[in-house]
This record gives sequence, C-alpha cells and structure tokens, in this order.
Amino acid sequence: MSTFPSLDYVQALRAHCNSLEPFNKATEWADVNLVLTFGEKRFWLKVYRGQIIDVMEYLPMSNAFGYRVVVSGQEDAWRDLMSGTKSWALLSTGRITIDGDLLEANRIHEALCLLVESLADVPEEK
Repeated sequence: MSTFPSLDYVQALRAHCNSLEPFNKATEWADVNLVLTFGEKRFWLKVYRGQIIDVMEYLPMSNAFGYRVVVSGQEDAWRDLMSGTKSWALLSTGRITIDGDLLEANRIHEALCLLVESLADVPEEK
C-alpha cells in the first residue's frame, strides 16, 4: 500500500490496470503519453499495446517525452471517486477534466474510464 497521491500509488495503479483484461483490450492498439494530475501532483504514464509500460513524476521542464492527453482534477475530486462516486458524475460536472489531444482521448475513452475508475480499487495507506 502507498499514500495517495504519490509515485508509489501510481505504480500500484499501473500494476492493477495492467492486470485487467478489459484495460488490456481497450489499450491493445494504444500508443499514448498521458498525464494524471491530482491537485498539484502530476504523473506521466506511457500506454502502449495493452499495458502501462512506464510511470514517472511529470516535471514539464525535464520531461522530454511530453504528453497527448491530460486527465486532471483536484485531490478532493479524486478522493470522492476513490470512495465510490461514479466517474461520469465527476466528469460531467467538470471536477475531473480531460484535455490535450481530444481526438486521441476519444480513441482511448474506454481505457481512460477504466483507468480513472481503477483508483477506487487500489488500496491507500492511511
């Protein structure tokens, strides 16, 4: 277990998503860099061929890989999601937003939903 939001927590999220057959299927043809933003903390993820293959803290001035899609929200919105609020409720009210290359985001929308909703399945250290 690890504390949310932290790199260890996002690594656990990566392992969880990679173990889900629906996520593997939804990202089977994906090759996308994305950023998850939890308030002030940002994390870069590389999704490729059915797996999240890399995760690191996102530091814009030192991350040469860039990103295509950003999924962001304040930490309290993510905590609401982790405690059972459905992702569509948070997305439709703008508490969690998707930005960047919206065509790419639309292509991987199922994977984004699975990724976001998987936060509720990753235990947090209290």
